[in-house]
This record gives sequence, C-alpha cells and structure tokens, in this order.
Amino acid sequence: MEGENLLQRRKRVNWEGEWDYECVVCEEWLDKEAFGGCSKDVDAYGNCLMCKSCRYKSSTKKKMNTEKKGVEAVLQAIGFYDYPNAEAWYEAVKKKHGY
Repeated sequence: MEGENLLQRRKRVNWEGEWDYECVVCEEWLDKEAFGGCSKDVDAYGNCLMCKSCRYKSSTKKKMNTEKKGVEAVLQAIGFYDYPNAEAWYEAVKKKHGY
C-alpha cells in the first residue's frame, strides 16, 4: 500500500453493469446509495468514503464513549470511586443521610 492514496474511493463495474464502490472501513463493495449523506470523510470529489452502516457504527461508538465519560464524571463527583465496592458506598450514603 506504499504510495497509495488512502482517501481515494475504489470503484468497479459489477456483473449488472452498474458501478460499485468500496467502503474504506469495512472494505465491502456496495452501490452508490449505500454511501450517501455525509459531509465528513469524503474524497476530492465529495464522494463519501465510508458506507452508511460504518458511519452509523462509528457515531454510535462515539455516543457511547461520551455517555460513559458523563457517567464516570457523575460517579466521581458523588464519591463513588472512594469506596472499595458499590455496597460500601451505598452504606456510607445511607449512614450520611440517616436512612
């Protein structure tokens, strides 16, 4: 792959005479409709390099990471990580608030 432009979308003609394009992530050959709707990760001609399925997986992964960071921030703020386990934290909260 030395010298190969990784931001170039490969294409070929399928057995029906239609163009297929290769996704740069999953490396599957798909028709043009599977690549529409992106404004990021495009080649020099504005064509999407990543198929819709891979873009969805990527955005879902980013969303999960963002939510995880938010949960960790809240747990840190309430002192959850100051205790050896969840039961010890729960008992400390009950004792502190008189339950």
